[in-house]
Amino acid sequence: MPPGEGSLVDTFTTYRDEIDAFHDRRERLIKTSRDVTALSKKLIFHLHRYACTDAPDAYASAHTKLQEISLLLHRCGKDEELAVPNGAPHDTMNRFERFLGPSLEEWIEAASFLHFLEQDALISYEDVQALLVVDGLQCVYVTPMRYLLGLSDLTGELMRYAINAIASHNPLAKIERVLQMQYTIYSALEPLAATSGELRKKQQVTLSSIRKVEDAAYTIRVRSAEFSNDPATLQEVVRRALAAGEECDVT
Repeated sequence: MPPGEGSLVDTFTTYRDEIDAFHDRRERLIKTSRDVTALSKKLIFHLHRYACTDAPDAYASAHTKLQEISLLLHRCGKDEELAVPNGAPHDTMNRFERFLGPSLEEWIEAASFLHFLEQDALISYEDVQALLVVDGLQCVYVTPMRYLLGLSDLTGELMRYAINAIASHNPLAKIERVLQMQYTIYSALEPLAATSGELRKKQQVTLSSIRKVEDAAYTIRVRSAEFSNDPATLQEVVRRALAAGEECDVT
């Protein structure tokens, strides 16, 4: 073996192992991200199913589902060495955050929707981080931008909740509650939209959701007397009005 060839082979072997380890961790994080996204969507569907029924055990089971997702993130953070003491994330978390980040937005959307239904308030950044702290360790760090993007997605779920609430008792109260929260989120994020293309796109979707809820509120105020004893028909009238509005927007 020529002089120095052994050390060169060892160097490239080290590089190979590092690259393989990076890709293996990336694949595991992507799989976890898919699982977190799927479970978060199921939680959102669960909340929509029971949000307007006032079922006493609806939120208890929702908290169980949220805890299941949090435990999955806890395990991921520890297994992939992402966990750090409370505070700023370390280099490993920063390096691999993009592979897990989209699912964190979906998880924040689900957690914030549950918080809104229970507390009629917006979940804070500190509360989101606290859900991922175990024994003083931040198992997964949520960046401020992920938090904001998750809240932006919440406005779409609020719109669906408002439309579903049309057939419930006192729908206007629920719709006005939704509108107030949507206005709050939109106005708070609008100054930041110029700094993020992704946030700017989500703001456009948020504005569309707000307009749909406003149209629903207007239709109810105008035509609720006609269908005071038939909320299901009123809901169908609102849905048709919204569909007609979407067609006008397209044309």
